[in-house]
Amino acid sequence: MKLLIAISAGFAALAASSIAAAKSPVVVELFTSQSCSSCVAATAYSAELAEHDGVILLAWHVDYWNSLQTRNGRWVDPYSDPAHTERQRQYNRNLRSTGSVYTPQIVVNGASEAVGSARDAVDGLISQARAKPAAARIQSIKLGADGNAAVYVSGEGDLVAVYFKPMANTAVNGGENAGLRFTERNIVTDFEVLGPIDGDGAFSVLAPAPGQKCAVLVQAPEQGAILTAAHCPVRN
Repeated sequence: MKLLIAISAGFAALAASSIAAAKSPVVVELFTSQSCSSCVAATAYSAELAEHDGVILLAWHVDYWNSLQTRNGRWVDPYSDPAHTERQRQYNRNLRSTGSVYTPQIVVNGASEAVGSARDAVDGLISQARAKPAAARIQSIKLGADGNAAVYVSGEGDLVAVYFKPMANTAVNGGENAGLRFTERNIVTDFEVLGPIDGDGAFSVLAPAPGQKCAVLVQAPEQGAILTAAHCPVRN
């Protein structure tokens, strides 16, 4: 897990990159597995969403498909993590009143869900999310000389930093998708929750590993609705 370090709120006077007036992007979280044959279409759709302005696409690979035995053996998704599965379970407890899970599933702004390959349904949820005003603000976000991002937040909730691999190609050699090659976008590799935010707060988010990027989310307690979000700045 990455560590987010709280720093003095006084840094806000130094932050030059204000995004307070900008429209908050919609966070689209795909819960998926390379071992799931039904996830192939959702993977292709999520790659399109990753290119959309105003969308932060995050692909969380779950681990409950890893033990599936097929005539081609089993495939252990290299990006799967039980913490990703638990994030999905919490969403389902919040949104569907059940701890049961399925793939592919898309959660939009932490507040609504649909089958990950159901384009019309997901597009509708994204449009609805865009129409709602942000309930918190990332007032400013600035890249420091050390590569860390200084983030100033206004509102109430938890600050979440999510680290992800922008693109990866994987040849699947077993399981339901044996013989396929996945080209996937924004694969979550690490995340950390720091909170709560109560009013104004300032934080330093550690720089992502080489070849990776990050996003920051302000999320209601108990992994509720995502109130606002932003991509971490990157060094040119």
